[in-house]
Amino acid sequence: MLEVYIKDGCPYSDKQLDVFDKKGLEYKLYNISKDPAALKRVRDDFKADRVPVVVEDGSVRSIGFAGGG
Repeated sequence: MLEVYIKDGCPYSDKQLDVFDKKGLEYKLYNISKDPAALKRVRDDFKADRVPVVVEDGSVRSIGFAGGG
């Protein structure tokens, strides 16, 4: 299953979720604005400096959405 890391108020996160929802993809959602452990994971494990971060089977699939985020 996909993991998707987002933050509050991010239009790129909203766009990513819309794409996955339209495709009917299942994902586990993590909000780094509310979950300090998820924020640490995004920064330390995935070396990401922007959202959305999409992870599949423990590997980063994408950081940001279509060049934004």
